Amino acid sequence: MPSRTCRCPRILSILLSIKGVLGLHIGEHYDIFRVMKRSIITLMFTVYLVALFAGGCGGRGDNEVLARIDNKETITVGDFNNRIKRLPERYQEVINQNKKAFLDELIIDAILHKEALNQKLYENEEVKGMVGEATKKILIARLLKEEVGDKVTVTEEEIEAYYSKNNEQFTAPEMLRASHILVKTEKEAKDILAELANGRNFEDLAKARSMDSSAKIGGDIGSFTRQQLVPEFEEASFNLQVGEISGIVKTKFGYHIIKLTERKEPRVKELAEVRDAIEQSHKRQKGKQRFQEFVEDLKEKSKITVNTDLLESISTEEAPKEKPEE
Repeated sequence: MPSRTCRCPRILSILLSIKGVLGLHIGEHYDIFRVMKRSIITLMFTVYLVALFAGGCGGRGDNEVLARIDNKETITVGDFNNRIKRLPERYQEVINQNKKAFLDELIIDAILHKEALNQKLYENEEVKGMVGEATKKILIARLLKEEVGDKVTVTEEEIEAYYSKNNEQFTAPEMLRASHILVKTEKEAKDILAELANGRNFEDLAKARSMDSSAKIGGDIGSFTRQQLVPEFEEASFNLQVGEISGIVKTKFGYHIIKLTERKEPRVKELAEVRDAIEQSHKRQKGKQRFQEFVEDLKEKSKITVNTDLLESISTEEAPKEKPEE
């Protein structure tokens, strides 16, 4: 497995930085990033704002300088640690193993910001519009976090009640585990059946004769439920008893000999296994309801007029493209 690295694409860094500053969670019920996806450019300038907000948040008393840019701007230990703390735990772990790479990212941000200021890009009208739009999105995101996300709770009683009334939703299907030997011809399969009848070990024969990738582990294909494998293989497997070996089973892959090694009967999952899923589902439902109620309340408090005739007259069709001069 390739080693993980924190030198991720800049768009990921942008999303994580925004999420860290706002204390948000990607994928929550009100889908906060739905209101922030207007354009990649807007997000890039959002992270510019985030950098400004984060600049003064370094830990007091932790002012040792990690890096200095042009003897003016510094990145302190406090700045570094606070930026890491704003990220999800899974990314913190990666960054803690790649601190130099993460510091390089902060230095790159700093020198890019400095160059943007040197070029007075803040005076560009397009930039002003983008920064204003990004600021609006950040404020909306924070508002929704405080007025929706932070106010949605799910009690243990609600979770237990839902579990009790909906047991059928949490039934794990019958599951089998099997090993097999796969060969090209029926004659090979018959020869293997004969060897098995004479006492040869199934796993040893799988390692020696099977052309499937599972051969190296004795033919073990792991666990499966219905409708996960080709029909012929599935039917044969579900008709076996644990420890029993099938006859020859022909599929589009070749000729199989199957040994059933485990069978788990259908069961209702324990509450502990599904508690988090129930909680998240309830949070999403409550979040949607809370969001609608919050928006409707704001609408009632606002005076909104819409020029429907003008709206209908607006054409969204693309203007015809000019033909290139010959």
